[in-house]
Amino acid sequence: MKTIIITGASNGIGKALAKKLRKKYQIINIDKIEKKMDRVKFYKCDLSSKEQLLKTIEKIKKDRNKIYALINNAAIFNHISLEEQTIEEWEKIISVNLTAPYILSKEFAPLLKESKGHIINISSTRALMSESGTEAYSASKGGISSLTHALAVSLAPNVKVNSISPGWINTDVNYKPTTSDEEQHLSGQVGTPLDIVDTVKFLLKNRGFITGENIVVDGGMTKKMVYI
Repeated sequence: MKTIIITGASNGIGKALAKKLRKKYQIINIDKIEKKMDRVKFYKCDLSSKEQLLKTIEKIKKDRNKIYALINNAAIFNHISLEEQTIEEWEKIISVNLTAPYILSKEFAPLLKESKGHIINISSTRALMSESGTEAYSASKGGISSLTHALAVSLAPNVKVNSISPGWINTDVNYKPTTSDEEQHLSGQVGTPLDIVDTVKFLLKNRGFITGENIVVDGGMTKKMVYI
């Protein structure tokens, strides 16, 4: 079976990806917190620590000589007024959301080339639009989108590199979207992790002609003009 590495697969979108993809692939989860899943190998790592990350990568390299796909999913989000933000918070978010995907992509590139594989970066529609108090997260996702096309050029033609920009994906099983939540989307519904799973599966079947692209999965929200 081919190997797929997913960062942040203990919760949310990453967990949904691991659960659905493990039927066909060997899944490696790199995360700070372990959530045991059958047929998912776990490596504990704080992605904000360059030292921990490089050690984890070396452990994986000793165990695998080919990687079919790297899914850079893990991310930190915060929503704090600009006046209350700290440089330390900024640096931690950038390190997890942007620096870690760069390091992982760079270090696993030789193994991905061996498989003629894929890098799939999970970006966000916040790379395209913002609300107040989300500077670090929005900047990191803008960086991810740019990193995607840069890697696509550097790793061509052997590795396909694409990103997905989710909009509102409801990962809270205890929250039921309201009618208003649903109706504000052109699709008439809030997204679920399965919408991202479907997009990842599509990209994994990509024979190679799609690369350097960003796919927005947001129920049409970024196409909707809002006047106040």
